[in-house]
Amino acid sequence: MRITIIDPRRYLFFKIFLWFWLTLVATVSLLFFLSNITLGDVNAEPLKGTKLKNLQQIAKNIEHVANKKNRSLTKVVQHPRLTRHRTLYFAATDPELSFFNRNTLPDIDVNLLSFSQNLAPQAILTKQYHAFGPIKITIAKQNYWLYEIEPNIRHNFALKLKIMPLWLKLCVAIMASLSLSLLFSRSLIKPINSLKNAAFLLASGKLKTRIQSNSNQNDELGQLTNDFNKMAENLELLMTSQKRLLADISHELRSPLTRLQMAAGLAQIHQNDQTGQYLVRIEKEAKTLDDMISDVLKLSRLEAQSQMLSKEYQPFSLVLNPVLSDATFEAKQNNKRLNIVGEQDAEFKYDGQIISSALDNVLRNAIKYANSLITVELKHNKNHLIITISDDGPGVPNNDLKQLFEPFFRVSHSRERNSGGTGLGLAITKHAILAHNGIIELKNQDNSGLSVIISLPI
Repeated sequence: MRITIIDPRRYLFFKIFLWFWLTLVATVSLLFFLSNITLGDVNAEPLKGTKLKNLQQIAKNIEHVANKKNRSLTKVVQHPRLTRHRTLYFAATDPELSFFNRNTLPDIDVNLLSFSQNLAPQAILTKQYHAFGPIKITIAKQNYWLYEIEPNIRHNFALKLKIMPLWLKLCVAIMASLSLSLLFSRSLIKPINSLKNAAFLLASGKLKTRIQSNSNQNDELGQLTNDFNKMAENLELLMTSQKRLLADISHELRSPLTRLQMAAGLAQIHQNDQTGQYLVRIEKEAKTLDDMISDVLKLSRLEAQSQMLSKEYQPFSLVLNPVLSDATFEAKQNNKRLNIVGEQDAEFKYDGQIISSALDNVLRNAIKYANSLITVELKHNKNHLIITISDDGPGVPNNDLKQLFEPFFRVSHSRERNSGGTGLGLAITKHAILAHNGIIELKNQDNSGLSVIISLPI
């Protein structure tokens, strides 16, 4: 039978449990240390409870026996019953008359007690002993003040702790718990924050994101980190395989599609009235399929970051003006109006063809779904060029906004294939903007229509 030994370091529960105990031990240790260095030569506190009652009863008995039986105080207090268990000191007004009830005592200095005779009963701490008293007794018209002495109390930690100032005890407890709790929280939160940041990057599309795993961390958080890295690796492999498959299929479709277009062209040479309309339809659908495959290949290259970008430092108007001119013409053909707000001639480094294609895709969508007006707002600040393209159409349900960037996604029947488009335009636009380290956002306007906000770093 194999016995499994549990390693506490592998379980977060044991670590939390250990940290709490460590906090408690550190607090007590610190209190012990401070109780030794803060204890002065003399400390006192009022004497209460059982100790006071017991001492008062002893004084009463001594006084009764000495006065009633006419015995000397010395003989009464040196009785074995008292000397065996207690060390009593009797302080008199005349120090010469003061004495102990026992002869065998360590060398202790009790002169201090001569100045505390008229005080209320208290516990008096010194480095050599602990004295309880005084209790006044009168024997043969002579006054004495009774103390009970306990030598060698320096190791009485509970008592030292008890007489420490309350503010000091509170400060020690708070500082010890805060310091250790801070260390523990930091050690616990650090891997959680790493996991949170990595999950955010992975959700943002950065599939190569991994967490630096600590080989010494074998608890639940360490296992979660390893599982996250495995998940990210499998997800990257799956997405890469999917993109490669899509690109390979699109590439392989190109050859038969080209032959189909050539055959349709040859057939048109020998066409007659009956077959002419079918050949025109075949050529139109072949061109549509060719455009779709081109878009798929472009999207695949952009997603895989294998698209070659020819970035040049040039005015943005070189790309923007032709795109806006074409969009204005297309809007007029659809009885709609394109309104341009602001001007833009910023110069920065970009790929003109890719940015032109991205803006054209957004403008075509806006023209297609607008009721009558499309607005293009141009502005820039010190670091960014901002282009906002809005339409006055029906807009998009908020739950579908993020999915508009997904390939082949359509919101409703109003955006079906027969209305034009393949569902690839915004996906290509998104990756084109990301390839330039830009940001693209979608949001519905307050009244109606959709706004596309593009921000490019300049």
